[in-house]
Amino acid sequence: MAKKAHVTSVEVLESFRCSLILYLEHAKSAMDDTRDEVRRTRNWVQQDQRLHWEGRLRRLQKQLEQAEAELFTSRMSALTENSAARQMAVTRLRRMVGETEEKLGEVKRWARSYDSVVDPLAKRLESLQHLLSQDLPKAVTTITNAQKALDAYRQIRMEDAAPDRPDGTPADGNSEGRKESA
Repeated sequence: MAKKAHVTSVEVLESFRCSLILYLEHAKSAMDDTRDEVRRTRNWVQQDQRLHWEGRLRRLQKQLEQAEAELFTSRMSALTENSAARQMAVTRLRRMVGETEEKLGEVKRWARSYDSVVDPLAKRLESLQHLLSQDLPKAVTTITNAQKALDAYRQIRMEDAAPDRPDGTPADGNSEGRKESA
């Protein structure tokens, strides 16, 4: 009825359990790092980058206004050689303002869509988080219990297989029980 267990190495279970514990620690750390990175990126897109490009746009617009005023003054005074250089500066600044407005628009679009893009991906991490916080610790406990049971089984088997003492009596001290069963 009862099948015999063929245990070759309990040490392999210990090795696996240790590896699983290390994996859990590394995976939990990676999950925490990922959550932190998502938060930092959200903050970077929604605040830092927006403020950076808004500030740059304001500075460029002031420079453009000043360059346009200088160009107007230059044209009024009929200094044509200065007017060409000033016109090039105004053209360059207008191009820079346009590029900066485009980049600011992109940052604003990223900021609006960040949560809708990232949240579904973050939800996938929640199932992994459940695995790491609930299922795998239970697996470690199960392995530990199996290890204890196998150690107890091995101990019983070692006692049953103990050699007789030098005086001819069995190691368990029950000389009659062994002779009768023999």
